[in-house]
Amino acid sequence: MSTTRTASAAVLAFIALVATACGSSEAPSLFAGGKVSVGAKNDQPGTGVVHTYKFSGFDITVAQQILKAVGAEPDFGIVPSEDRSAVLTEKKKDLVVATFSITVDRMKTLDFAGPYASTYQGIMVRKNDKRIRKPEDLFGKRVCTWPGTTSATTLEGPQYARVAVYERPDASSCLTDLKVKKVADAVSTDQMILYGFTQENPDLKVVPDITYGAVNHYGIAMAKGHREDCLRLRDALRDYVNSNNWSHDFSTSLWAVTKADPTWETDYKPRAETIDALSCRDRPRT
Repeated sequence: MSTTRTASAAVLAFIALVATACGSSEAPSLFAGGKVSVGAKNDQPGTGVVHTYKFSGFDITVAQQILKAVGAEPDFGIVPSEDRSAVLTEKKKDLVVATFSITVDRMKTLDFAGPYASTYQGIMVRKNDKRIRKPEDLFGKRVCTWPGTTSATTLEGPQYARVAVYERPDASSCLTDLKVKKVADAVSTDQMILYGFTQENPDLKVVPDITYGAVNHYGIAMAKGHREDCLRLRDALRDYVNSNNWSHDFSTSLWAVTKADPTWETDYKPRAETIDALSCRDRPRT
């Protein structure tokens, strides 16, 4: 074979190799290096909090358990609620495990493995405040929430027009308004998160009879393009939820929930069919 023909064959082989690589939409596995960067909350006791530079809470335990099952370990970093999508789409984090609700809109740009827990939105007040016991008691009251949460979006609806909802930068600011400044009459976010707050703030309480909005399903989020990794996480999560470990870990991290709600497993533990319907899809399976 002539030198010219040999060179031409080499060029064609190279082009074919490049074309094959470009035709593959699946990026290298996030788990290949054994360490995965995970965005988590730092100001939510019970779900995700940092004390003396150590992360703890149910989100943290879930991430550790599920990643262990796929042969990796998490490297946690703090992510605010409003930045959870951006840190994934901008490739600043591999995963986000931060009480991040799976929604139809978010599924268009992100993949989720989940849910690993489910909860409705609720209300938290000062422990000695007996004015707010049912939904209509919120009319005319000041309710604090923060950007990036489902509560902030839900409370914008016309049915809540008589509630004086306002936003603060983060959860800590809302708690200060409720406890110290007494500017707020109540704080609203997911009920599971609120119970976690009461574990470190015994002067606060969750109003058990006030829930609203659609149920929020928390998922392990990642950027699109890692569907195989997502499916591995889904399978590991399904095994975890079906084991005794889920109940043990949930009750250890969120003991205020189990103390207040005798049917907590039914209320907060996701079903296998819900995991299948919401995991690793561009839209929910109906």
